[in-house]
Amino acid sequence: MSVKNRKKWKRVLEKWTPFFAIICTFIGTVLGSSLAYFFQGEFPYEVLTGGLVATIILTVIQVIKQKSKKDNLPEADERVIHNIFRFFAFASHITLAILFIALAVFTLLGNESISILYLWIFFFAYIWIVGISSLIIKSR
Repeated sequence: MSVKNRKKWKRVLEKWTPFFAIICTFIGTVLGSSLAYFFQGEFPYEVLTGGLVATIILTVIQVIKQKSKKDNLPEADERVIHNIFRFFAFASHITLAILFIALAVFTLLGNESISILYLWIFFFAYIWIVGISSLIIKSR
């Protein structure tokens, strides 16, 4: 592939990759709703509606972002990408360590089972903390 071809494809991919991610997210919402209908017997319209609203909002944000971009600078350089990669690695290892220590403490206290709700809360807290923190790291 020539340098000219690579530059052309780079521009195309930079423009359309976020839209591809948004479309895949909506497809995941539809697939998840369909699987819930298949296994539980009732279709979760609120999940599909929420996914559609999120898709529309993300699409509008991305269009505004692309229209307002005036220069050809990339959003992140190698140093920022390296910092985000290191942050994700540390955050996931620390989260797993906290999870294993908590499970060990629960086991030592004599609990035979843990409510799945606590694991979901822990999981979503991890996603929120890491997501917001990575946005802060990327902006610096």
